[in-house]
Amino acid sequence: MQSKSNTILLIYPTHYKVTGLPVGLASLASNLRRGGFEVLVFDTCFYKDEVKDQESTRASILSTKKIKNENVYWKPKTSDLKEDIIALINKSRPIVVGITVLENTFRLSLEIINHIKECFNDLIVVAGGIFPTLSPDMLINESSIDIVCIGEGEKSFVNLCNKIKNNEDLSSVEGFWVKKNGIVNKNKSLGLTDINKNPFPDFSVFDESLFYKPMQGRLLKMIFIEAARGCALKCPYCDNSKLKEYYADNTFGNYYRYMDINRIIEQIEYQVEKHSPDFIYFTSADFLGTSDRKIEQFVNKYAKIKLPFTFQTRLETITSKRIKALKDVGLFWVRTGVEHGNDAFRRKMLDRKYSNSYVIETVEVLKENNMGASMQNMMGFPFENREMIFDTINLNRKMYQIYKKLQFNIYIFTPFRSTALYGLCKEENLLPKDDSFVNDNGPMDGETPLAFPDSYKKELKGLWRTFNLYVKLPEEYDAQIRIAERDDEEGRKMFNYLSGVMSDYEYEIEFDNYDNVESL
Repeated sequence: MQSKSNTILLIYPTHYKVTGLPVGLASLASNLRRGGFEVLVFDTCFYKDEVKDQESTRASILSTKKIKNENVYWKPKTSDLKEDIIALINKSRPIVVGITVLENTFRLSLEIINHIKECFNDLIVVAGGIFPTLSPDMLINESSIDIVCIGEGEKSFVNLCNKIKNNEDLSSVEGFWVKKNGIVNKNKSLGLTDINKNPFPDFSVFDESLFYKPMQGRLLKMIFIEAARGCALKCPYCDNSKLKEYYADNTFGNYYRYMDINRIIEQIEYQVEKHSPDFIYFTSADFLGTSDRKIEQFVNKYAKIKLPFTFQTRLETITSKRIKALKDVGLFWVRTGVEHGNDAFRRKMLDRKYSNSYVIETVEVLKENNMGASMQNMMGFPFENREMIFDTINLNRKMYQIYKKLQFNIYIFTPFRSTALYGLCKEENLLPKDDSFVNDNGPMDGETPLAFPDSYKKELKGLWRTFNLYVKLPEEYDAQIRIAERDDEEGRKMFNYLSGVMSDYEYEIEFDNYDNVESL
């Protein structure tokens, strides 16, 4: 397809009703616009797919509340995804299509770009993101992908688009693996982006519905703010650890970068003025993973924003002094990882060094400051058994007995290809030896992708489904919950009964002191 337009089409493939603004793609859009290009974004958020929407799934296993105002802001599409994207391409005539690919959206991404190539064989398709960076060989071998972006693409993708626009040779463009006539030119990455000099993400290119994300049973208009990139840890189940290794091995410096506090505040002020959100959602993996001096500086400067906010952080970074100061300027909710309830297993398998007693101390800190929090947990690991899963249940149960303003998320472990635990699963014959496995089913369906015996798979799914019943109900209900683990008529009936009982033991979380949110 020949085109003389100045348009770049970016595709954001995400599963049904997985909302939230993708900061990386928005950052790419702002750099492209600064470079003189017109940017269009096609997202798949409200096209129904084979994956059940995660919020309904989380509500069905009692990890979160059902959304009260979903129909007000989320509008599922009734048209055909493939027809819609072809119509957009015909109308806009882009010079290149860029698609951001995560491992859990890999097959969805392929379905989309395969169809694009069927209709527009000459249109250049570029794949970027974490998965292409860590598995470039896999993606460049796909017939529908012409170019793979290696590393952060804010600078390199603008360079590539300029060369495409000017009909220049692409084979040696830094930051990309370029395929032409069966030959792949593997060019080096341009390195890490200076996040303090990067233009603010451009969220105006996204559909308004993506701004709305659930918080305590209601959709709120949220702006996503990047305070840092990367993570200081090297957890064997997270691809951040491999990215950290990749950039260090290529002498690009430290992948974990914390933005200057003044720059964070400037970014917030810019986005608030532009989009008038109800809530600020910090996307960083470890928001408190910086010095007390920086946190104090943030508190002093954020006070003028006057919007509630949430962030994710490591347990080890939570202190009473920090939580109290942050709550005074709007902190509403904390997200953190417990991961597992067996001290030895967590230390050896997950490389998380804190103890169960430290977890309890952190819960006491949250209680002292009346700060709500989501506790993330995993199950379904190699070498784990029912008794060890109950170590996780019992730790979370103890936390809930101490403090009711907590929510408990439970995920079935699914290995990402680039991680150390992926290699372990292959060694233990729990995954195919031919490297064909892709973690694209997500951890929200209760199904393990590992080759456990069928009986244990069923047991895992039952424990996943009843996790919150075990955590929130007194031990006297354990025998009945064991029945509710079963996926049969008696088990489902018992689950529904106990779900009603559990409501009597739950804390009703209010949006106290946040008038702009309470009125929604």
